[in-house]
Amino acid sequence: SAIGVHVRHGNGEDVMDYAPYWADPGLAVHQVCTAINAAKALPHPKPVRVILCTDSARVLDQVSSRFPDLLTIPKSFRADQSGPLHSPDLGVEGGISALVEMYLLGLCDTVIRFPPTSAFTCYARLSVPRVIEFDLNDPSRLVVIERSSTNTAS
Repeated sequence: SAIGVHVRHGNGEDVMDYAPYWADPGLAVHQVCTAINAAKALPHPKPVRVILCTDSARVLDQVSSRFPDLLTIPKSFRADQSGPLHSPDLGVEGGISALVEMYLLGLCDTVIRFPPTSAFTCYARLSVPRVIEFDLNDPSRLVVIERSSTNTAS
C-alpha cells in the first residue's frame, strides 16, 4: 500500500493562501508528520510505503529525518525563498518531475494534502480511495475522506 504525501511549501510565494499554513514552519512539518502517522495507523491490505512530493528541500530534509524509509522522486530544488518549484527556470526536468509526482500520487491508496487547496493533488483527490486533508478552518484537524470502489464519497 502506498501513502502519497503532497506538501506544498510555496518557497516564499503565497499562492492560494498557502502562507498561513506555514506561519509556523515547525508546526506545519509536525502536522504533516502527524498525518503520516495517522495514515499509517489506518488499515492497509499490504505493507505501507510513504511517497513524499514537495517543492521544498527543507521540507524533504525534515520529513525524511522522521521517516527515513520515505520514497521521493529525485529532482532539483530552487534556492530557499526563491519562489515556486515548477517554473521555467528548471526547464523540462521540472515539468517531468511534476508530472511524475502527480501521476504517482494518483496511484496511491491514500493521499495526504497539505495544504488542502493545492491544485497539484486535484487528480489524486478524485482517484484515490482515501484522502486525508487538513481542515481549512482548523489546520490542526485532519479530515479523512473514504471512497468506495465506485469512487463516491462514503
